[in-house]
Amino acid sequence: MTKAFMNTRRSCPSRLTSGLRQFSITSSRLQTIPVQVSATGTGFVQKVSVPGKPFQFSTDAYTVLGGKESHPSPIAYSLASLSSCNQVTGSLVAKDLGITIGEWNVEVEGNLPTEVFVGGKEGNPNWKSVTLKARVQSNLEGGNDNPQFQQFIAQIERRCPMTALFRNSGVVYSSDWINEPL
Repeated sequence: MTKAFMNTRRSCPSRLTSGLRQFSITSSRLQTIPVQVSATGTGFVQKVSVPGKPFQFSTDAYTVLGGKESHPSPIAYSLASLSSCNQVTGSLVAKDLGITIGEWNVEVEGNLPTEVFVGGKEGNPNWKSVTLKARVQSNLEGGNDNPQFQQFIAQIERRCPMTALFRNSGVVYSSDWINEPL
């Protein structure tokens, strides 16, 4: 447990947190999750670590940009974050709604214009469009038309921090969810 995490837990008086929903492994007193990464690198390659955790990963650029593609690009990691965050959020939502979830299969595709990012033109270097396609095994019968499955999707898309980040950035965001039997 990091010092920042412990300080966050202690800083909330319990009388203010009695009505908050509890996270599966975190205290109901936790109102924010402190997140920090640090990195070192040269050229296009960067080694990223999470202080206080044994996690490390590296990034590199596509060869067309001058990198060697020795590691996934930060661009690929941004889409991976969207995929993973939807699954984590979906697991929390499923627990809240009493839905049993099995395997997830998620694909994310994005179109990133290069005029600003690579070419240096004025404008927004953001994604043009991003599409998430998710197939989720659940105990809900009736396929995609099941009202509980529709509520499940709506809650995921409302609560997922990465979905909000992409949507609020102005990117054309779309998703396609499929309910599969367990």
